[in-house]
This record gives sequence, structure tokens and C-alpha cells, in this order.
Amino acid sequence: MVVHVNGRTCDSQSHHFKGPCFSNNNCANVCLNEGFSGGHCKGFRHRCFCEKPC
Repeated sequence: MVVHVNGRTCDSQSHHFKGPCFSNNNCANVCLNEGFSGGHCKGFRHRCFCEKPC
């Protein structure tokens, strides 16, 4: 998990994650390959959202 003291973290839905998201670690690894700093599962539909400082 990335914590920014003086900034915000922006989320964007992953373009490469397939299927429902049940593992934050798998989501984060896919997001790292997409150029983000991490990722997490979110929402009722279990989507993978990537995060980066904005």
C-alpha cells in the first residue's frame, strides 16, 4: 500500500485485470505492470482499481 502524506491518491479501473477481483495482491501486481503504484479490489462488482499519486 502506498501512502502519500502531502498528496492525494487517484484511482482508475484496471484495463488488464480479468474477472472478479478478490485479491488485493493480484490486483496490485497487474496495476504495477500498467504503470501504477498499486491497486486494490473495490465495490460490489469486485473490480480492480489501480492507484497513483495525483
